Amino acid sequence: MEHRKILILGAGYAGMAAAVQLQKHHVPFTLINKHNYHYFKTLLHEAAGGRRSLQTYAIALDDILTKDTSHAVKDAVKSIDIAGKQVDTEHGTYTYDTLIIALGSQTAYFHVPGLKENSFVLNSLENAKQIRTHIEETFLSYKTTPNPEALRVVIGGAGLTGVELIGELADYLPHFLASHDIPADDFELMLVHSRSEILPGVDERLRHLAADKLQERGVRLVLNERIVSAGPQEIVLQSGATLRAQTLIWTGGVEANPVLTQAGFTVDNRGRAKVNEFLQSVDDPDVYIVGDNSLFTESSGESLPPTGQVAEQMGHHLSNNLLRQLRNEEPEPFVFHNRGMVASLGPKYGVAEVGHHTAKGLTALILKNGTKAKYLMHLGGPHVLFEKHQQWIEI
Repeated sequence: MEHRKILILGAGYAGMAAAVQLQKHHVPFTLINKHNYHYFKTLLHEAAGGRRSLQTYAIALDDILTKDTSHAVKDAVKSIDIAGKQVDTEHGTYTYDTLIIALGSQTAYFHVPGLKENSFVLNSLENAKQIRTHIEETFLSYKTTPNPEALRVVIGGAGLTGVELIGELADYLPHFLASHDIPADDFELMLVHSRSEILPGVDERLRHLAADKLQERGVRLVLNERIVSAGPQEIVLQSGATLRAQTLIWTGGVEANPVLTQAGFTVDNRGRAKVNEFLQSVDDPDVYIVGDNSLFTESSGESLPPTGQVAEQMGHHLSNNLLRQLRNEEPEPFVFHNRGMVASLGPKYGVAEVGHHTAKGLTALILKNGTKAKYLMHLGGPHVLFEKHQQWIEI
């Protein structure tokens, strides 16, 4: 079978997994991404918390997609014409025979008044840079204008992103205060969550352990509370209580890229497009939708969550099905294999759940670092792992 014109939208975990697999088999494709680099979204909390330079968490697409059959374009997707089989971008129009949509997610604000206007989010390296710069500048302002609200940071949402971020800040910010001779009397980190426990879906023992470790380091857990409105320095909770802080970071939920809904795909209330067992859109078999954009329902009736490992497995699987198609073979249905969860609570402690086993402390951190090394090897082998782990990329 002749090669079809394959167009990939997005260079996140799903898009890159598909691209790398197609490149290995010399299958031509064009990948469109708004940045000229791929970044490690599951490690953004480290970048925001000042653990390493931002460049540590990204790699140039040209260092991964190196073959003549691989074509990466820096552009932003504006719309998708399903009937016309074309994608409009800021700088042009691209036609396709096979389309892979892996555009990732955006923050969901759930119509909470003032939340979008008065909070930071953590979806990109730019976001991480904004959070880090804002907190440092706000803390430094305390030296000349000792307003207690300047040293208060509130994070809304205690899923994996919120917990890892506040764990990182709990380690970094006391050192920042000390190094700049800023009194820490008014320093406070608060984590607001709508449930009675943090890290929903994680082993109960690890949830309790993570909560205890955060509280030991001074984090105030505000549980069974929802943020109902947000102002420049005031956060109002469902109970009527208020929190005053100059920094609010919202990690309470995501939704799919709105391009899917605008294109007319069948979507759920989070904008995720419904796919079949082969990850094809139920509206068009020539369109594959993966990662955070995809509404895939398992045999249990549960839909898969928007996580990095789900996205990576989807991207790898659909590319294998495209290879089968080229060999005139039947596609295979997608089955997700849960490889567990690892959460860092700063650079010195973590918790992990792999199958029926759990780990904590340094062991969990080793697992997390090993996961990154394995991922880099998958992207580009030893060249990427050892030579491109940190490079200059404009962010």
